[in-house]
Amino acid sequence: MRDDFTNNQVASLACIYLTKTEHYQLDHFIGQYIQTRSLLSIPNIKQVLGSILERYPGKSPVMVNELNAWIDRKLGYRATHPDFSQLLE
Repeated sequence: MRDDFTNNQVASLACIYLTKTEHYQLDHFIGQYIQTRSLLSIPNIKQVLGSILERYPGKSPVMVNELNAWIDRKLGYRATHPDFSQLLE
């Protein structure tokens, strides 16, 4: 891993890395997660995700794909592709 990446990490889940140089703020990540899993109809989904994220055991830097996979395993959700969502039903 590059030195500049490991030296400039964010110490909490306030920042989720998309790449080594691009990152999401936590609110943006939660919105993206809800959208890609079509969870808008679930009551209090933002609070549910906030609660589960408080228990995330990983250490910084947190990569978006790792966090997505962890939440999916914990809550049983999965992403849908916008072009193929009708095939999954």
